[in-house]
Amino acid sequence: MQFEYSEPQTDLERALGGYFSINLFGKIIEGDDIKFRQFLERSAPPPRISVYLNSSGGDVEAAMGIGRLIRDASFSTSVGTYTLDHQEVGEYLIPRKFTPGKCLSAATLIFLGGRLRYFDPESEFGVHQFSFKNPSPHNLEKSQRLSAAIARYIEDMDIPAAFLELSAMASGHDLQLVTGDQLRALKVVTDGETPAAWGVEVHQDAMWVRGQRDSLFGHGKVMVIYAKSDGFSFAALVEAMGHERELMTFGLVEIIANGEDVRIDVTDRCLRSPTGIYIMFMIKLSDEEAKVLTDATSIGIRVRASEDAEIFLGIAAMSTEGGGSMLKGLYHIGSK
Repeated sequence: MQFEYSEPQTDLERALGGYFSINLFGKIIEGDDIKFRQFLERSAPPPRISVYLNSSGGDVEAAMGIGRLIRDASFSTSVGTYTLDHQEVGEYLIPRKFTPGKCLSAATLIFLGGRLRYFDPESEFGVHQFSFKNPSPHNLEKSQRLSAAIARYIEDMDIPAAFLELSAMASGHDLQLVTGDQLRALKVVTDGETPAAWGVEVHQDAMWVRGQRDSLFGHGKVMVIYAKSDGFSFAALVEAMGHERELMTFGLVEIIANGEDVRIDVTDRCLRSPTGIYIMFMIKLSDEEAKVLTDATSIGIRVRASEDAEIFLGIAAMSTEGGGSMLKGLYHIGSK
């Protein structure tokens, strides 16, 4: 497999940010995951850039290794190629050209590595069951181990098991093409935002319900917490994406719920602190506020310069679907 890295070409592109991308194309061979790691070390691309994939497949283990590297770097994935358009050279911006491509067989595992995943309707996405051309006892044993590794990889990438079931329905010799609508239904294609994922964590003296989601604007987590000593509180982790100063200093912080119907001004009681790539917001809640949030259909946090500012940072209210019963259970425990 070949790798190409493109970065800003003009002073204006560098000033605007973005204009970074990686193209992966060709057959995947054993060891390509090691080559890709070395490629990333040499090129040192920033996080949150797009990886464009055009491949008919190849080595499964190398594909999963590349997918994990893509996920660790917070890259997104798309099927096709994205190249400089030398026929349309500008003085300040150099146009890019997208060409639809193919993502087949093992290449689909690379695609799953993207935190956000895009699919053009003119591209092709094809799956089939993994198998050996010349079965033997050794190959059958290897196939079983590899099948388990694929299942674990798909789970680690937060892809529903239904995707693996779809692949298993096609024999190793037959490729099944999958449409963009099917891929979106399977949550394989996310476009610019992943569904919110909810979970519960319980410790000796505290428990919390956490929702998290990836989007074009970064990764975000919201948590409603109950502790025996402190009662209810709310926490949010907002990926800074270069806006550390604004997130730490903007003058208005609001918890939002039910879209934006509910706004709770928490500016005067909000603690803010940098935590790795995130800015953390921590707010003590009253029992009434906790009841509002645990009954809400969506929860987020909004950070603005003032009440009149139309642009905001933070986390747009994320749906509590899948976490509603957890939130209500948390309030029930804390309000006893």
